[in-house]
Amino acid sequence: MHTPRGGKRSRSLVLATDGMAAVFDALRHRRSLHLLPKPTTAVVPFDGIARAPRSSRGPSLRTAFDAEALHRRLLAIHRDARSAEEEQGINILYLIHGFLRWFEDGSEVAREAPLILVPMSLVRDRARSTFELKPRDEEIATNQPLAERLRGDFGLMLPEIPEGDEWSPDDYFAAVREAVSPKARWSVDAEGLELGFYSFSKLLMIRDLEPPRWPGDAILSHPLLKGLVADGFAADEPPLGEHTPLDATFAPAELVQVLDADASQTLVIETARAGSNLVVQGPPGTGKSQTIANIIAAAVHDGKRVLFASWSDGSSDRLA
Repeated sequence: MHTPRGGKRSRSLVLATDGMAAVFDALRHRRSLHLLPKPTTAVVPFDGIARAPRSSRGPSLRTAFDAEALHRRLLAIHRDARSAEEEQGINILYLIHGFLRWFEDGSEVAREAPLILVPMSLVRDRARSTFELKPRDEEIATNQPLAERLRGDFGLMLPEIPEGDEWSPDDYFAAVREAVSPKARWSVDAEGLELGFYSFSKLLMIRDLEPPRWPGDAILSHPLLKGLVADGFAADEPPLGEHTPLDATFAPAELVQVLDADASQTLVIETARAGSNLVVQGPPGTGKSQTIANIIAAAVHDGKRVLFASWSDGSSDRLA
């Protein structure tokens, strides 16, 4: 629930504006925002040629970088945002407006958490060597992990954003101040404005697994889910030992592999075919994805139905 601000995060960008009302109006109406380098209000792309902002663009946001450094930072953010969406299927790039400054009970260490999150796309204009921020066609949101933390640990209810377009950030920040007023040291930075990456997938997964969201005791009566979220699993004797001689155990015609597999991968595939639950770990490049493909192919060959669920952070795959 803490976001290091300023230059402490290499994939974030501190922004400033003299007209936050105009900026937020542009965000509501899905108009693009123009990013300006530090030295001048003119657009100075990476190629060094000064150009005036096009009149069709929305309000401008200032940064603390010169033109060359700003281009490098935006290029890195653009690549990371695109990779995250391609790999995870979700957008995690947000424009943050406002931060809650808070403290753990008994701590003198100040923590800061985003309040208003606007889903964004960073659009690259290759011809002009520039970038602009474009609001996505998604709802403006509050910080749900922060809301859960405040409710569970402090008994405080973070207000929700009202429906419709009549609310203003100032009204929302006033409601937040009222909600956290029992905490004397806590405060709201209503001028904070940053572009950065934020992911809430773990919170959504936790919410999906909360027993009250399931009818009756369905989640805890299912042996697999009960083991995952409550009791754990008893250690079973694997059907195939680590040193099982595969050539003597399986005839080549019995192995169903659509991709090449070495001995360790074959052991995993056949253990899964035997009906055992298992966790497979390995560094990048060790063939986990190939093994998953072979397990699926073998299951289909054996007449089974397959549910494949995957999440990847670039270093691991998970199969359910």
